[in-house]
Amino acid sequence: EWIMKGEGDIAGNDALALIEGFERVKVADNKKLVASLIETYNLPREAIPTQWLNEVEVWDAMLPKMPLTALIRNLGKMTIIGLLKPMSKATVLVIDKLGQQDYIRKSRLHPLAILIALKVYQQGHGEKGSLKWSPVGKIVDALDEAFYLAFGNVEPTGKRLMLGLDVSGSMSSPFGGTPVSCCEGATAMALVTARTEQNWVVTRFNQGIETIPITPRQRLDDVMKYTDSINGGGTDCSLPMLWAAQNKVEIDCFSVYTDNETWAGQIHPFQALKQYRQKMGIPAKLVVVGMVSSGFSIADPSDAAMLDVIGFDTATPQVISDFAAS
Repeated sequence: EWIMKGEGDIAGNDALALIEGFERVKVADNKKLVASLIETYNLPREAIPTQWLNEVEVWDAMLPKMPLTALIRNLGKMTIIGLLKPMSKATVLVIDKLGQQDYIRKSRLHPLAILIALKVYQQGHGEKGSLKWSPVGKIVDALDEAFYLAFGNVEPTGKRLMLGLDVSGSMSSPFGGTPVSCCEGATAMALVTARTEQNWVVTRFNQGIETIPITPRQRLDDVMKYTDSINGGGTDCSLPMLWAAQNKVEIDCFSVYTDNETWAGQIHPFQALKQYRQKMGIPAKLVVVGMVSSGFSIADPSDAAMLDVIGFDTATPQVISDFAAS
C-alpha cells in the first residue's frame, strides 16, 4: 500500500518521495494519472515510461519545472508532438524561461551548449535518429538570446589570454556530431573570452596572422565576418607565440583553435612557446584544440604547461579554463 506524499515517513524526504513517485508512475495506466504524478512528485523525463512520452499532457506537466538542460534537449520532441507551436501557452512559457537570467545561471551551462541546442532546433532535425520538426521562430530567437545570457555562467580566469583562430576554409566542417562548424565554435569561444575576461587578444591565422577587432558588445554573427573561411593554405600553429614575442605582448596562456592541426611553419609550436618564455620571462601555457582531429600531439609531453585537446564538445571550455587558471 502506497504512502501518499505528505504523509507518514515520506513527508519532507524528497529522495524517498521521488522513489515513491517513480514506482507509482511505472504502474500508471492512463496519461491523466501520469501527468498528475509528474506534478505531485516533480518527476523528470527519465522517470517516465516510454509509452507516455508521445503524450502532450505528459510533457505539459513536466515543462513548468523542467531544468534548462532538459528543456533544450527536448525542444524538438515537444515541437513534434504539438505542445510547442506558435502562440501556445507552452511556447510562451519556454520563451519566458529562456529569457530569465536566474534560470540560465542556475543551469551553469556554458554558452556553447546553448549555441549547439539553438543550431539543432533551428535545423529541424536531430543529428541522430529520424526526429524532424518545424521549428517555432520565436523559440529560435529565445535560444539566441539565452546564448548571450549564459555568458554570465562563465567564471573568468583573471589571466592574460591570447586566442589564435584558424581561419582556413576547412574550419567550415562541423565538430562533435553537431551542426555547429569549427569556425563558429571557435569564434563563440573568442566572444565568450571578450565578454568575460579583462585582458585578452584574439588573432586569426593560417600561414599568416593578424589581430581581430572583436568588442564585447558584438554578436556572434558579426564576429564571424572576421573568421569564416577567410583564406586557404597551411595551418601554422606556432604563429600566435611568434607574433606575441615579436610584438612583446604579455600572455599567460595561448589557446589555439584549429580543425585538424597541421604544422606548416618554420618552427614547431612548442619550440615557439619556449622561445616566447625565454624572451618575455613569462611561464606561459599553451592549449592547442584540434576540434575534429582523430589524434595528434604538438605539446612537449614533459611540459605540464602544454595541453593538446583532441576533439571538442561542451565539456572542453571548462577544461581549458581550469588549465589556464591553474
